[in-house]
Amino acid sequence: MNKEIFEFPLSYADPLPRICTGWGSYATAGDECKRAGIKKALIVTTGLQGTGVIDEIKSSLIYHGVATEVFSKVTSNPKDYEVMEAYRRLLETQSDGVVSIGGGSAHDCGKMARAVLANGGKPITDFVACLDPPWMEQIKQFQACTIPQIAIPTTAGTGAEITSLATLTNTKLRAKQLVLVPKIGPVTAIVDPLLMRLMPRTLAAWTGFDAFSHALETFVSKVQSPYTYGTCLRGVQLISENLREFAFNRMNHIACERMTWASTTGGICMALGSGAGMVHGLAHQVSALTDCHHGLANAAMALAVESYNEPVCLERFALLAGTMGVDTRNLSKIQAADKFLQEMERLLMDLEIQPGHLKDQFGLKKEDLSHIVKIFSNDFAREGNPRLFNYEETLQLLESVY
Repeated sequence: MNKEIFEFPLSYADPLPRICTGWGSYATAGDECKRAGIKKALIVTTGLQGTGVIDEIKSSLIYHGVATEVFSKVTSNPKDYEVMEAYRRLLETQSDGVVSIGGGSAHDCGKMARAVLANGGKPITDFVACLDPPWMEQIKQFQACTIPQIAIPTTAGTGAEITSLATLTNTKLRAKQLVLVPKIGPVTAIVDPLLMRLMPRTLAAWTGFDAFSHALETFVSKVQSPYTYGTCLRGVQLISENLREFAFNRMNHIACERMTWASTTGGICMALGSGAGMVHGLAHQVSALTDCHHGLANAAMALAVESYNEPVCLERFALLAGTMGVDTRNLSKIQAADKFLQEMERLLMDLEIQPGHLKDQFGLKKEDLSHIVKIFSNDFAREGNPRLFNYEETLQLLESVY
């Protein structure tokens, strides 16, 4: 390995789970549990009050001979104490598998509860991935997850149903951190457009932009995979062509189906080795401090961060502009890159999402800004960002959108 030439000489791709996609595919949950060897499933969820989804899937599992228990205390941006409570519920019920139903919070909580179970009940905060100490060394000390998880998403955004990582809000550090444990990813993802159309408009817009930020950041990341180039562009195309319609009319079955594909596509890009960057890195910490929705935090940060990144992303931004439908013929690379930023701003405006304004939107405090940058400086999303990390510049960037 010639580390003098290549900043990241190695690229790792995680195995993808079995993915079942299609209208009404949620009805296969019982069969998939039996295939995975699950006889008693702990359903991990946010509750999804009023939708009937949990009762419907629970009934399907019971019909197929799978006993169930429910843990529904997961909130947005899953907290360390919620994960530990889910772990204790796993022990008490003697469940031999997890079925997570909901958005990324439910899937990540299920993943992390399994990680704690496999490692003797140690606090989930013991398994966070940082630059210091190096996560590649730390992960060697962790035991692999031993019980399977079936993930059934109800939002078209996170891609958490197929990724081999989870996000955690560390309430003591007031930080959102990544958790990496061997075999933490689900064994099967059931991706059903029928469940996605139950979202309210704002949630459809926020989670849809989360998927957009996954495709965007993995495409421009310095931590690149040779397998994701076209997949990232396809995700951007699907979202730019369908998110507006989906947000305002979830009953449009074409837009709904394609946003479902786009969401999982973003997860595939991360699973196959491309990393996130400063949009996710900063937005995570805004969510940790204010408990705002992760997708909305990404949307608030994206325009400012990518404007900051533009000088080192001209070629890729130009490609993204073309992917979003801009005629870039006869334009220079910088002109085409500018067009991409304009298209992203137009997408945000059409979705009625306000870029920036962190104080007005989320109640962020001025003294929180330095805390965010400090936490981000030890986040390996920092390494993926195409523009090199600089503490003062990052703080000024946050101040500009405060």
